[in-house]
Order: sequence, then structure tokens, then C-alpha cells
Amino acid sequence: MSRKLKITLPLLLGLYIVTETVLKINNIELCSSTGCALAGDLLKFNSLYLNYLGVVGALVLVVLAVVKADTLYTITAAAMVAFESLLIASQLNLNPELCKFCLGVYSFLLIILFIANRRIFVSFIPVVIAIFVAFSILSIPKNKNLIAKDGLYLIASKSCPHCIKTKEFLDSKDINYTTLDAGDINAFYFAKSLNIKKIPIAISKKSDNYQVIVGDEDIIKHFSTKKELKETREPAQTSSSVTQEPLTPKLNLSGDKGCSYSVIEEPDCEAADGSTK
Repeated sequence: MSRKLKITLPLLLGLYIVTETVLKINNIELCSSTGCALAGDLLKFNSLYLNYLGVVGALVLVVLAVVKADTLYTITAAAMVAFESLLIASQLNLNPELCKFCLGVYSFLLIILFIANRRIFVSFIPVVIAIFVAFSILSIPKNKNLIAKDGLYLIASKSCPHCIKTKEFLDSKDINYTTLDAGDINAFYFAKSLNIKKIPIAISKKSDNYQVIVGDEDIIKHFSTKKELKETREPAQTSSSVTQEPLTPKLNLSGDKGCSYSVIEEPDCEAADGSTK
């Protein structure tokens, strides 16, 4: 009975993956969660090749079961469980949504490993738990909008004197803005993608146009003119005469007054009055 299951289960797994592959080629797929799609975007190759790899793995298990290479069968099953654990852990970290297809594959593999060797299955549980825990403590950007609506956003830290000075200025001028915590990993990678290494960072969004200003001096200077103050109080309007390319931020990086940006330590900078922080 155990031998038949060792052959039947991988065959069913291979058929399951083949079915999904055919559906995916025809733009109909079970694997449709956002987390799965985001994890697929991180691959160095087309995610379809993962399906091919899964089919090959299932066939290898069938061959090993037929030739009664039980040790290799168990090792291969354990390796496939570890591999799928990594994929699912990365998906959940990017977006807390389970992919039905991936969950089905994972269930097949766990059952196959259990049938192959119950002792190894039990001893492998801590490895699987360790994989999920490791991914849960990593600072990986989440699937969420950092800047959704039009308006002014300020990436700042509560302990950064330049940030405090900037916020006090904006408050004194009654300029509406939304504070984005500098400790947010999404905010950090946004700045990193633009090679910005200082905070505060002001981001002005109007329709599909963005303007990014770095450092308290440049932010204060930018919003000090009456024209800019008037524009911040009026609702954002989309003009047909806008010539700036959509989603292309205008950067003002001339100023260097700000705190070094890091998500793992306190800001390293000089206070706004020139003293060392």
C-alpha cells in the first residue's frame, strides 16, 4: 500500500501541476493571488518554469519509488518541501494572501513526505517553521500603496531634528501633509530607489506627477513662497497643459541638510541648529 501511494501521489501532483500549466498558458490559472504574482516578479526567469520544475520533481519521485530507492525518495521529497516552503513564505511576506494552487502543491508534498518517512517528516517540521519565521522577521517591502492620494507627504523620523524643524514650519504655515514613518520599510526602499540617503523627504503628488524635495532647508525654501503656499491650500487640478511625463518624479537634491536614512538605527545627523545629534 505504501509503495502504491509513493507512486500514485507524485503522479497526481504532476497531473495537478500540468493542468495548472496548461491553464496558465491559456491565461486561465488557479495561481492568481497577489503575493504569488509579486513573488513571481522577483524571479530571474518566467514563473512558468517553476511549473516545469515541479513536474520534473514529481517524475523523479515516481522513478525513485519504482526502483525502490527509498532514501533518495525521502531526501528529494524533503528538498521539495523546503523549496515550496521558501516560495510560500516569500508570498505571505509580500502579501498575506494564500495562493490556492501553491497551497495544493504544498499539501501534496507534505503528504508525500509523511508517507515516505514519518520520522523524517516530524523532524523536518522545525525546519519548515524556521523558514517561515525567518521570512517574517526580514524587512521586505509589503504590497501596499505608499502614496495613494494627491497631496503632500513627508518621510520623517520623530528623533530627527531636521524632520522636527520641517514639520514645525509646515504646521506654522497651515500646510496640510501626511507623515510617513521613516521606519516603514516601503518608505525606505522608495528613497533607496531614488538614491536618497537623507531625511526629511517631501513628496508632492498631483495626479500622475510627483515632486521630491530632500532636506529641511530646501523643503522650507520651496514652501516659503506665496505661490507655493497658495497651491498647497487649493485642491489639486489636472491641467491639459502639463508637459511632465507621468510617474516621473522631479528631484531637488541640492541640499544636504538632513539625517542619514536607515531603518535599523537612529538617524545620524547634526541638529537643525548645527550642534551634533
